[in-house]
Amino acid sequence: MTAICYPTPDELHACLTHPARVIETAQGPVEYAERGQGPPLLCVHGGPGGYDQGLGLGEFFQVNGFKIIAPSRPGYLGTPLTSGRTPEEQADALAALLDALNIRKIPVLGASAGGPPSYLLAARYPDKVSSLLEIDSVCLSYQPDVSPLEEKLYLSKAGIWLLRFFLDHFPEATVKSFLRTESTLDRHDIAQRAKHILKDKTRFEFLRFLIATMSERLSERQAGVDNDLTQLAAITQLPIASIACPTLIIHGTADKDVPPRHAEYAKATITGSELYWVEGGSHVGFWVADGAPAAQEYALSWLREKMKM
Repeated sequence: MTAICYPTPDELHACLTHPARVIETAQGPVEYAERGQGPPLLCVHGGPGGYDQGLGLGEFFQVNGFKIIAPSRPGYLGTPLTSGRTPEEQADALAALLDALNIRKIPVLGASAGGPPSYLLAARYPDKVSSLLEIDSVCLSYQPDVSPLEEKLYLSKAGIWLLRFFLDHFPEATVKSFLRTESTLDRHDIAQRAKHILKDKTRFEFLRFLIATMSERLSERQAGVDNDLTQLAAITQLPIASIACPTLIIHGTADKDVPPRHAEYAKATITGSELYWVEGGSHVGFWVADGAPAAQEYALSWLREKMKM
């Protein structure tokens, strides 16, 4: 049996400075980065984010033998918004990137706001997606359920800087605050989860990494954030019934940001799809919940098995 590896804090933070390049595609310029050796896996980031976040979301798979290809979605970092505003246009941009890289077919991972373009890539270009893994992904109308204070904290330069400051100096209180925003867990469960995260360097460093991809170079991500909020609110139900590739939907049962009904809709709509619940998982439960190792190992096994088909 092949041993399972987990990314170290240094490996996660290396994703922040990993080199990227911009390639001209049929849909316009697209920035992307590649990391690792082995079969390629396309990782589509959430928001705020960019190619750096895509690398980190896929780092577990990278240390277990995959080469991660992580694009910046339009409006983020080096990919201009003109390369695709709507989820459909962003799916077309992903397909054009694969063409420009001479990749015929590839497994795809989408997360959060990266759900719509990755779902639609599989629906619109069935010959390009060999398997689809969606983690806490949007597929219905999405509007952030946050207070005005939380919006200023998570969607402003000053707020994100303050969040990072408190994470460095008051980590337990900051992790609890993050979990209150991203989960429906009660106070007792949040306190327990925070203690578990703080005791696990990989999980705690993943949160530090994630916040960095939301805060560093924020001005270069803002157009993507603003566009995401407009486009995701306009979705009613993504047209994903035509997806025919093997599909695994992973979602936290306590996800407050993208509620479980998104996963339930995808499971009911995509014939033959599989739904894996991360019990008590927040919006980032796949990476930081108590059940994260089991969920990650299941996803890795599933991807490897589908590659044999």
